[in-house]
Amino acid sequence: MHPVQIILILANLIAFALLLWRGGTVERWAVLALTAAQVLSVLLVPWDIDGLRIGVMLVDVALFAALWGLAEHGRRWWLVACAGFQLIIVVSHLAPFFAHERLGWAAVTLQWVVWTFVSLTAFVGVWEAGADRRFVREESDGARMDHEHSPRAAASVE
Repeated sequence: MHPVQIILILANLIAFALLLWRGGTVERWAVLALTAAQVLSVLLVPWDIDGLRIGVMLVDVALFAALWGLAEHGRRWWLVACAGFQLIIVVSHLAPFFAHERLGWAAVTLQWVVWTFVSLTAFVGVWEAGADRRFVREESDGARMDHEHSPRAAASVE
């Protein structure tokens, strides 16, 4: 296993543990999808057809669909970014169709770089889950602006 892969796996373990601890239901589903994709990718690496890693590609397409669905229903910006990065990974699987020899390693390198962004985005997800929880708590505490001792609703930012 390449040292970059080991570092990414360790970063993912930290981010996923934080998401499970600090996140809500959407974050937990995302961690499940991301973890399953990592495990299945390792198991399906042997599914290769003339340089096209079909097993890994299918896992990446399924992960993109899962992240997209979670982003649509979960209303989390980190999931939108994560799904976008995953789409780049999916498209990079088409590199062998263009130039088998020259783009093979470039595609793998691109996938590692973009997976680094996915890992960093998971850390942003930890922050977003905490910020959402704080926002809901402050809203339920009756946060409002006080204008000369007369209770009025806070100004809208929308």
